[in-house]
Amino acid sequence: MSYESVIALLNPAMSAIYCMSLLVLWRRQRQLDYIAIFALAYAVRVLCFGALYFAFSEQAPVLRQVANALILLSMMLLSIALSRRYAQTPWYGALTLIGAVTLAVLYFFLFVEPNLQARAVILNWGAAAICLLMLVDVARRPARTPVEQLLFGLVSVSCLIFLSRPFAFQIPGIASLEVESTYWLIVSISDALICSTLGVAIFAIIAVDVMDGIRAEAETDALSGLFNRRGFELRARDALARQTAQTKVALILGDLDHFKVINDRFGHGSGDRVIQSFAKTLKAKAPEGAIIGRHGGEEFVILLPSAQAAAAHDFAETVRSSFKDGALDMLPDGHGATSSFGVAIAATGEDLVDLLNRADRALYRAKAEGRDCVRLA
Repeated sequence: MSYESVIALLNPAMSAIYCMSLLVLWRRQRQLDYIAIFALAYAVRVLCFGALYFAFSEQAPVLRQVANALILLSMMLLSIALSRRYAQTPWYGALTLIGAVTLAVLYFFLFVEPNLQARAVILNWGAAAICLLMLVDVARRPARTPVEQLLFGLVSVSCLIFLSRPFAFQIPGIASLEVESTYWLIVSISDALICSTLGVAIFAIIAVDVMDGIRAEAETDALSGLFNRRGFELRARDALARQTAQTKVALILGDLDHFKVINDRFGHGSGDRVIQSFAKTLKAKAPEGAIIGRHGGEEFVILLPSAQAAAAHDFAETVRSSFKDGALDMLPDGHGATSSFGVAIAATGEDLVDLLNRADRALYRAKAEGRDCVRLA
């Protein structure tokens, strides 16, 4: 099989398969918009190798330049998608500069002073420069997961392939007339390797993000946006296990006063708005590192980290006051809503169940003593 046939069949077929697979994933995970950009990158690869095939068969230099532009665009889209995945601003300026310089030099060595070896160097080095930007995005992560380490390694492999391909012209024993065909055969095979290598990395990070999304959905209360009971308890137990005799955590139980009356009198829609408002207040006032959950119904739970435990009563009082002020006219006919709190500081060796029970007893006292107040265990 000639190298034209390899380019015509192998690379477009692989790129099309990856593109369609990514599009199927994106249709089911629309919130992960970077998947669509990855899919577009592989779609551009299909166009690139299609243009390259006709460039060979029709001896059309213009199509070669189009193919060069498309392969660079494909790499740029991969870089943009990776930046979006990490919620970072893509390297638009650097990518534009790399693309413009690379294409300008390619134009010179294609139309002004034709030189295949020079074109091979500049195109591959341009693609390698884009890979380096992708590596910087991954390296920015303060603590890389195993999947991110895999991604870093596979992008590094792709970068090395781009850097090494021009050395095909230095292979000894190849007649000058065979150099071009040998180079393009190496390109077609190595591009298939790059396509599959980056594809493995891409699908690995997508799998992690999908699993994280499923886990987050299973551990998040849909109405309040806070952790549900399961999500809270998983994190609270870890926090308790990490505390020491000198660094105790604090647990706060908050309860919406007369919530059943609110639902019965004003309807569940009004009750839902009260819950959402209370959750918003908790998130707005909570210190960094606080674990906040909806424990069930109208009851909420907050675990403050050790550095904030001493201020647990003040935090609860701040939330109580802010919520009361913000809910003055929340319900029909000018009715407001209030909340009560029970606070407990963890004792040495105390587990989560016992800590919750002590906070619950403090909350019960707050209810018994008139509600709309904070009590310590």
